[in-house]
Amino acid sequence: MDFFVSWYPGDPYYSLHDDDCSLLVSITSVARGWTIKQFPRLPKRLLIDSGGYRFAMAPHEALSPTQVLQRQLALLDNTPIPTIVCARDYPILDKSLNSKQKDQSITQTIAFAYELKNLLEQIFVPDYITPMAIVQGDNVDALAYCAQELQTIGFPLYGLGSLAELRQHNLIMERIQIVADIVTPEKLHIFGISGIKTVCALRKMGIHSIDSSRPAKAAAYNEILYSNPYRRFGILESADVPVRGRISHHKRLQTPLPCDCPACRDDPEQIIIVGKRANIRSRALHNYYHLKRVFTESCTL
Repeated sequence: MDFFVSWYPGDPYYSLHDDDCSLLVSITSVARGWTIKQFPRLPKRLLIDSGGYRFAMAPHEALSPTQVLQRQLALLDNTPIPTIVCARDYPILDKSLNSKQKDQSITQTIAFAYELKNLLEQIFVPDYITPMAIVQGDNVDALAYCAQELQTIGFPLYGLGSLAELRQHNLIMERIQIVADIVTPEKLHIFGISGIKTVCALRKMGIHSIDSSRPAKAAAYNEILYSNPYRRFGILESADVPVRGRISHHKRLQTPLPCDCPACRDDPEQIIIVGKRANIRSRALHNYYHLKRVFTESCTL
C-alpha cells in the first residue's frame, strides 16, 4: 500500500529526504503556472487532485472537467514520473441537502468521470499518467451506486473521499468495504486517512494507496510523532507555561526523544521550537518520516 503525503507551498520538500516519496498536490493549492519541476528534487510518484473539495466550498471558482485536466497536465509539465490524475468530483458537504439534491451531486460526479474518460480518449496521454475516478456518497447505498456506475465507465483506479468527518473507525471501514467489494481493493485509493487503526486495516485489505496531510498539520499544532511504537506528543514550552490543547501534561516534551529522521540527524532540538516557520517545517519532515514508517512498514501501535 502506497502512502501519498499531501503537499502545500511552505511545506518541506519531502522528496529531498526520501528517495521513495509519493506526493499529493491539488491544482487549487498551488498558483496557476506552478509546475512540479519547481521542486528541487522530483518525487517518485505524484497524485494530482482535481480540487473538487475546494470547488464545492467555493462554486464560483469551479472549473470544468476539461479545465481541470488542462491544469493537471500543466502542473505535471511533461515530467515523466508515474502520475495519477483525479476526475473532477462533487463532494456532498452540505448536510442540509435533501435526498434529491444529494442524488444530483452523485450524478454530477459520475458525469464528470465520464467526461474525463472521453477527454482522455481524444488526446495523447503518456503511459505514466493514470486516471482515477472518485466515488462520492453520504451512505453505503449511495456509495455502492456511485461505485457501480463508475466501474461501468471503466477506470484503472478509483478514489474514495469524504471520510474525514466520520472519525469512527467502524463507520469508515463500512463505507470503504462496500466500495472495495465493487471496484476491488487493489484499485482503490482512500483520501484523507490518518487514523493508525484504520490504516492498518486498509493494509490488510490490500488497498492500493492512501494519502494524509497529517505530518504538516500536526507540526503546525506543535505535535511530534514517533514510531515503533506509534506515539504522539505535544511540546512543553516551559514548566511555567500552562498546558493547553488535547495532549495531557505528561505527554508533552521539553527535549526531543532519540531519533534518526533527516530533521533530527542535523539538529534534533529544532523540532521542539515553537512559533517559527522553519521549525514547523522541520517538525513536519520529522512527522512524515515516522508516520510513513507506521503506515507502510510496521503499523505498531
